[in-house]
Amino acid sequence: MHDSKPTPPGGVAGRTALVVGGGRGLGRAVAIALAESGASVLAVARSPQPLLELRDLARARRLPLRVARGDAGRVVSVRAWLRAAGAGDRAPDILVIAAGDYWEGPLGRLTVERWESLVRSNTTIPLAILQEALPLMRRRRYGRILLFGVAGGETPRAAARAHGYRAAKVALLTLARSVAHEEAPYGITVNAILPGIIRPAFSGKQSDLVRRIPAGRLGSPREVARAALFLLAEESGYITGAALPVAGGYLL
Repeated sequence: MHDSKPTPPGGVAGRTALVVGGGRGLGRAVAIALAESGASVLAVARSPQPLLELRDLARARRLPLRVARGDAGRVVSVRAWLRAAGAGDRAPDILVIAAGDYWEGPLGRLTVERWESLVRSNTTIPLAILQEALPLMRRRRYGRILLFGVAGGETPRAAARAHGYRAAKVALLTLARSVAHEEAPYGITVNAILPGIIRPAFSGKQSDLVRRIPAGRLGSPREVARAALFLLAEESGYITGAALPVAGGYLL
């Protein structure tokens, strides 16, 4: 007689995932890591060229990763992505929101329009995506959600040139923890990674940046993706509302 045993909790293999902002940067790294670990991934973004490159990489490496282009600020796009990633009326098991514009400069150049744009892309749009995904996840009583803040974002602090960006990310972390509290009874976790100075997103005088990092080097997107896999795993279901720094000790 065949002895069937229940499958123990595991990582992300066999799960479905939607990565918003998956065309480049940290979103791209997380999308690839999820696919390499056996998840069926839909990576979405605004710009076509990064998506085409990601699609070609996935085909060459035979990864279960698809791409779609669209605007995360349009609810019709978000609903279509959720259906495509989760197969019909089912929500994707995993939702990663890695989209968000960055701007830095002197306070005098932080116009109201720039401020509103930063808040919209880094806080308002993630909220709108969550509002579409959460009812579907509640129905299944399962979900792993990951957002991206900024190193040191656990507490408000001065930001010499990235005033609006940091403020929006602090607001996003507050939102993430509020949603984590509300959704925990439904088996849904909501966590955030707080990345530090990750190559190659930051350019300029690398030596000046490295001097500010206790680890003595810049981080890699792959290191951020490894942290993401930990928080998105099925067996990490007792971790919610966490803000995990991946920053080499920067801003401790």
